[in-house]
Amino acid sequence: MDMNKKLKIDVLSPAAGQYVPLREIKDETFSSGVMGSGFGIMPTKGVIYAPINGTVSMLFPTGHAIGFTAENGLEILVHIGIDTVNLNGKGFEVLKKTGDTVHANEAVIKFDIDAIKEAGLDPTVIVIYTNESKYTIENYEAVQLALDTRVAQSFRKEANVMKKDLSKYEYGAMCSEILEIIGGKENIANVFHCITRLRIVPVNRDLVDIEKLKNVKGILKVVESSGQIQCVIGTTVPEVFNEFVEISGVTAESTSTGNIKEKKPNLITRGLNTLASCVSPGLYAIVAGGMIKGIVALITALGLVDASSQIITVLNAVGDAPFYFMPFTVGFNAAKRFKVKEVFGIMTAGILMYSTFAAPAEGITSYAFGFLTIPAYNYKASIFPVILSVWIFSLIFHFIDKKMPKNLRIVFSGALSFLIAAPLFLAFAAPIGNEIAKLMTGTFAWLFTNAGPFAGALFCGIIPLTIIFGIKGWSAIELQNLSTLGYDYMLPNFFYSNLAVSGAILAYSLKQKPSDNRSAAISSGLVCILGITEPALYGYALPEKKPLYAAMLGGAIAGAVAMLLGVVTYAFSMPGITSIATYVDNGNNFLMLLITMAVAWGASFAISYAITKKEQ
Repeated sequence: MDMNKKLKIDVLSPAAGQYVPLREIKDETFSSGVMGSGFGIMPTKGVIYAPINGTVSMLFPTGHAIGFTAENGLEILVHIGIDTVNLNGKGFEVLKKTGDTVHANEAVIKFDIDAIKEAGLDPTVIVIYTNESKYTIENYEAVQLALDTRVAQSFRKEANVMKKDLSKYEYGAMCSEILEIIGGKENIANVFHCITRLRIVPVNRDLVDIEKLKNVKGILKVVESSGQIQCVIGTTVPEVFNEFVEISGVTAESTSTGNIKEKKPNLITRGLNTLASCVSPGLYAIVAGGMIKGIVALITALGLVDASSQIITVLNAVGDAPFYFMPFTVGFNAAKRFKVKEVFGIMTAGILMYSTFAAPAEGITSYAFGFLTIPAYNYKASIFPVILSVWIFSLIFHFIDKKMPKNLRIVFSGALSFLIAAPLFLAFAAPIGNEIAKLMTGTFAWLFTNAGPFAGALFCGIIPLTIIFGIKGWSAIELQNLSTLGYDYMLPNFFYSNLAVSGAILAYSLKQKPSDNRSAAISSGLVCILGITEPALYGYALPEKKPLYAAMLGGAIAGAVAMLLGVVTYAFSMPGITSIATYVDNGNNFLMLLITMAVAWGASFAISYAITKKEQ
């Protein structure tokens, strides 16, 4: 792919008239070049046209100046006349607004040349390239300009990858390569990550060479969705993300240009993305707590430590802490999602968790706050009440903060926002979130109870597709199940599915001739047992198809068997072999798990081996 073709654009004259060199403009602000290079036009017609394909990035209320951002990021200011701001919009008719997409030679402003001259002002139209340092601009002088006259050609300079000592970074080479292919720091509007994907929102998608990005060592797959370039990396993505941010100099989760907006996905996807962004960052602590609870269950079941021992009391406190105080981590992440200070998210969670509401005096079930009734709920380990409450607060805060004078914001914006928002989310949002949680857990509980084997087969069977397509949000339901029921039947399906992928890929590898590809397939299949399936899914299951079908069918069989046997987990953990301690109870749940594990791996192995042809 010839990147220069994408980096190059033609700039057409925004008005018809006589060409005026920049140095001859009768305004030193422009003629000195302090604002950038450019030229002038003595107009013969009172219409300004878009000089490029791009967007309207800036528009003065008086209509005398307009800014454009071209498809390659070049910014162009078109200023109509000198000192015409003093006309206060008289004689100007604006045809576009900020954010509008425009095409070259599309009319954007009409103006009255005679009115400007009658006011004793110079009507010269001035064109300035305001961010020319990032571009090579070839200007073409002409005596007379028409609308189709090419006045310049712009080339974006090579991506400015920061020169750093990459040897101190574990993923430095990969991050540097991604940065260069993506178009450099200037072409990144937003960057963040989920559990397995580095997600980059480019300023200009055309500057990104997707095919080249797919070949970067360490990237399993590249997916484009909702305006994002998603680099599937796997469970090491937090480390890659941290190094990418440091190497690139990009501010994490911040927009580099106010005019670039992420393409909005559909409502369901937006809801799942919001849910995942509020819950996923806290999973590291939750998994740690879940594993500790699993260890406690294991050592007490084996009789190594008495269940009434103070050692167990301390370990239970450690294991329970991430769950009990989950509203604080969810509130922190929800605040980031809704773009308010994280401390406000923590404060919102603190309000919900305050003892007045969590542990009211005997006989008190609610509190009167004017005409509002605030129920006394215990929101420990809750998710939806906190997310909705932070959202309500963010709406009110953004409105108040915009109206508040800058020097008073730190004193009044937060206080006024909580005075208004707290009664609302305590009385409405949090209780509604509580009911949503009950409804969701109740619906899934009903489904898995009344259509157990079918529900288990369907859910477990489609899990590889949810991973491939980046469908998220299940952890919120699983955590809610653990909070309200004390156990969960959904998370184990991810464990069975991972084992099914392992069996399918290992069977596929046995049908391959001895080679590096076979060795890599075996390695990918084995790490699935630990809960890391991305290399196997993207490297083999998806391209070869048959291992994917086998993994889905084997997973479906295991999901049905698990529901028949009643397998559940008692703590949240990574769905791999290391999580088996979280299935231990005083009954035969652990034995039923072992049977389901064998079914998941064995069924998918057999199916994959049967449908895969031996490599000749």
